[in-house]
Amino acid sequence: MATTRSSPAGMWIPVHDEWDGVPVRLLGEGAFLPKPLPSDVALSSRTHRGLADAQEALGRLDEATVRLLDTSALVRATQVREVQRSARLDGISAALLEVLVSQLPGVRPETAVEPAISSYLRAGDTGFAAVGAGVTDHVQLMSSVAEAFAGVDHAGTGIWRTHHSWLGGTEPFLLASPPGAASRAAFEQFSAWSSGETEVPVLAKVALGHFFHEVVRPFRHGNGHIARLYVGLELARSGVLRGQVLPLSTWIDRNLDEYRARIRRLADEGDYEQWIAFFADGIRTVSRDELRLITELEAAHEALLRRLPGRRTGNIRKVLTTLIATPVTNHRQVAERHGITTKNAGDVCARLVDVGVLHRLDEKPYAKAYYAPDLLRLLSLTGTTP
Repeated sequence: MATTRSSPAGMWIPVHDEWDGVPVRLLGEGAFLPKPLPSDVALSSRTHRGLADAQEALGRLDEATVRLLDTSALVRATQVREVQRSARLDGISAALLEVLVSQLPGVRPETAVEPAISSYLRAGDTGFAAVGAGVTDHVQLMSSVAEAFAGVDHAGTGIWRTHHSWLGGTEPFLLASPPGAASRAAFEQFSAWSSGETEVPVLAKVALGHFFHEVVRPFRHGNGHIARLYVGLELARSGVLRGQVLPLSTWIDRNLDEYRARIRRLADEGDYEQWIAFFADGIRTVSRDELRLITELEAAHEALLRRLPGRRTGNIRKVLTTLIATPVTNHRQVAERHGITTKNAGDVCARLVDVGVLHRLDEKPYAKAYYAPDLLRLLSLTGTTP
C-alpha cells in the first residue's frame, strides 16, 4: 500500500481525489491508518502506578453506586450528562435541564438536541444490553451500537463510512483512516486484538481502544459519540464497572486541546505510554469527581428529607429518593415509576413544591413538570441552576 509517510503507530495513505470540505492541508498529508495495536507496551513504574490509582478509583466508584437506592437512575443521569456534552460534537449546545425535560414521558418539545439525545441513549441502551447478554465479538457489538445510533437496521451494510472524515471539527488536526476496505480491515484486526490475550493492562487496553475508534472512525454516523461510549462498554465488559457511571466527556471537554495534541503525538511518534498515562489520569480524575458527586447527592437528599413533615414515609419519600439522580420529573413519570395514579402523583409533587423540594416548570410545553434545583445544581456541576 502506497504511503506518504509512516510512524511506529501507523501510516498516512495518499488521497488522490479532491473531497468537498476536507481541509487542503490534511488532504496533502493523507489519511492516517493505524498499525495493529501492540500485544505488550513497555510502561514505566510511574505509569503503572497511575493505572493502579485509576483502577482503584473506579473500584471505589463502582462500590459507591451500589449504595444508592436507585442505581439505575444514576446510570441514566450519567448517560444524559454524557449526551449533553457529546452533542457538542455536532455543534449542539443545551442546558442539562433542557436535556432532562426532553426525556420525560409525554413531553417531546421541539429542540435541536432531541435527535442527538435519542440517538445516543438508544446506542447506549443497545450496547449495554449486548454486553449484559454476553456479546464478546467486538464487530458485532459496535456494529449494533452504530445501527442503533443511526436508527437503521441494515444488518451492518449501511453503517460503514464511505466518505473522508477528520478529527478536530472546525480545528482539524488529523484525517481519519481511508473509508472502505482499509478501515474495515483495521476494524477486524482490532476486534481480534480486543478479544485476544495480551500483556496490556485493562485500562491501558481501553485507552488504546479509544484511540483506535477516534482515528479509524469506521461508521457513517456518530463516530465521536461512539468512541466515547466504547470506554463505558469496555469497562462494563471487563467487569470493572457495573454500568455507565463514568461521564468521560466532562474530562475530555475540559482538556480538549491536550486531548487532541496527545492523539496527534501518538499518531506521529508511536508514543503509546504518554497516551495511556494521560488517559489513566483522566479516568482517575473523573472517578474521584463522581465519588464526590455521589457523596454530595446523598447529603443533599438527607437535607431535603428533613424538610418533609411527619414520619417521612410512603410515596413522598420514594419520590424524593428517585430525584437524587433524576431531578426533573412530571406527574406521568412519578405515576409510572411508583405504581400510583396520576392524581396521587400530582398530590405528591404538590407537597414537595410546598416544602421547597420541587419547583414548577410552568412554561409550555413543560406543563406539570418539576425540577429539584438543589440536586440539579450538583449534577450540572455549576453554581446556578441551568
